[in-house]
Amino acid sequence: MAAAAATVMAVPSCSKREGDIAAAAGMPKKAKRVRPPPEELEAFLAAAESSFARRFAAKYNYDVVKDAPMEGRYEWVRVGP
Repeated sequence: MAAAAATVMAVPSCSKREGDIAAAAGMPKKAKRVRPPPEELEAFLAAAESSFARRFAAKYNYDVVKDAPMEGRYEWVRVGP
């Protein structure tokens, strides 16, 4: 029984993949090629960002696009250089 357990314990150490060995040795992985996002995604994100900017400006009277306060319910005070 002890001999069978020793054999079973030796098998997992032999089954490591090449990537696991490289990662354990501290070797960098191959960089994946990055593709630019599709136009549909760009349009969706632009619309979401615009919507967020409008809602934020309406709620806090601050224009995040121009980075400037607007007239409204809050008084903005600059606290740094």
